Amino acid sequence: MVSVESCVSVGVCPGAAVRVSVGGGNVWCVNAGQNIFRFNGSGWDQIPGAATWISASSDGSVWCANSADNLFSWNGAAWTQMPGGAKTVSVGGRNNVWATNSAQQIWHWNGSAWSQIDGAAVQISAGEDGTVCCVNAAHNIFKRAGPHGSWQQMPGAATCVSCHDANSIVCCNSAQEIYAWHGSQWGKDNGACVHISVGGPGNSRVWCVNAGQQIYRHG
Repeated sequence: MVSVESCVSVGVCPGAAVRVSVGGGNVWCVNAGQNIFRFNGSGWDQIPGAATWISASSDGSVWCANSADNLFSWNGAAWTQMPGGAKTVSVGGRNNVWATNSAQQIWHWNGSAWSQIDGAAVQISAGEDGTVCCVNAAHNIFKRAGPHGSWQQMPGAATCVSCHDANSIVCCNSAQEIYAWHGSQWGKDNGACVHISVGGPGNSRVWCVNAGQQIYRHG
């Protein structure tokens, strides 16, 4: 991963957001007004509804959580409310959804039901190969090989982590610094952000938003 490119400065993805999620060519964001947008390749199309958190995967799946902690799944034309409630949600695929709630509990959706997973987290990210990463309230970072794996603490500290697969993980910390995982250690990258998402292998297709709510991308 190299320095992120400002979409704002080149007019590729103008606008403002507080959360952004990318899975392949599937890119969604929410802004400070809780409006939902989908990237069309050159700009943003507003989607009906309101959300505080959103997650998209490359198979077209999109889930979001609203300010009441209700969960919704996009069916291609409208939002369908899903059971349960969460603060953060992440979609690795249609039958692989992870969430954290206000009690910092971790849950996994297998396509038909939720199962509680051991551990505690305030933010979570599901990879498309089954890998899942999370951050706890102390900013510790953990990685797990699916719902039947076990949590392994990673070095460093973060406020937001995102994984596409076991070898494609990025994060940002409380100083807004950006890091990419290189197999056994983090490598610092240029730029600054408060929320980050990786949507391709080899730490490619990285999108993020900074403290000024500007949207950036690399790849």
